[in-house]
Amino acid sequence: MNTSRNVLSVDVEDWFHILDSPAVPNIEQWSTLPLRAQRSMEQVLALLEETGTKATFFWLGWMAERFPALVRRCRDLGHEIASHGYGHVLAYKVGPVAFQRDIVRAKHILEYIIGEEVEGFRAPGFGITKEASWAFDVIKGAGHRYDSSVFPTSRGHGGMVDSPMGPYRIQTRYGVLPEVPMSVIEILGRRWSLFGGGYLRLAPKPLMQWGMSRLHKAGRPLIVYIHPREMDLNHPRLPLSPLRRFKCYVNLKSTRSKLRWLCRNHQFVTMRGLVAEQQLAPAEIAGEAVPEVPVSHREVA
Repeated sequence: MNTSRNVLSVDVEDWFHILDSPAVPNIEQWSTLPLRAQRSMEQVLALLEETGTKATFFWLGWMAERFPALVRRCRDLGHEIASHGYGHVLAYKVGPVAFQRDIVRAKHILEYIIGEEVEGFRAPGFGITKEASWAFDVIKGAGHRYDSSVFPTSRGHGGMVDSPMGPYRIQTRYGVLPEVPMSVIEILGRRWSLFGGGYLRLAPKPLMQWGMSRLHKAGRPLIVYIHPREMDLNHPRLPLSPLRRFKCYVNLKSTRSKLRWLCRNHQFVTMRGLVAEQQLAPAEIAGEAVPEVPVSHREVA
């Protein structure tokens, strides 16, 4: 088994929590739709128990309100509970005030359910762009101790193409915010993702293994993410555009086998644990100086 430090994360959403499409029901309609994530979550938890793997679950507050016992069960099994916001909003679309209200609401809900602090946050769609860098102030100001919202290459919801590819620190108006970006590798001068969502479903295992070796050789952890709907082959399909349908629904049958393969062959820690380890030497990560990345100091309340 590979003993490098890695993180498996689950963004806890349901089948209709897809971003940035007119075909997606709005939040007022969500309560009228069938919820299917609980069964998929049980399958994920069973697989993690089978392989002795600990994960970080980024819960939507809206989902946590409906499944508080499942949130507590994740915690009781030794997994980390983190926040994915409340209403699955894109930061750069809703602006600072609405984003702040959304993530504060989610944090309060999750902490009430589990009775302990929720340290981590991940923005829906990794929807923090260079232009919306005010979001880091909001995240730190809401009381989160680390963030995992940066996608360090271009993607449908923005991405931050010039950001560091390994864990780093962001200087906000409220103090330092550790950032754990998604894993990417450079091929021919361009950054590529192989390790989450549709990227994971499309990438063959040998390519993923090669990419993981590149990450570990560079001293960077592997960060994997999945959604419960990717374990559910029969979940309803939304009438998306052809490209979005491909991205959201391609190769769902591969998720379970790839997740089991990853858990059997690689060691995973919670993201909270990874951040704590990195902070043991706050000035260095993997032998390189940690950049201090300033953000714009706009008023957020």
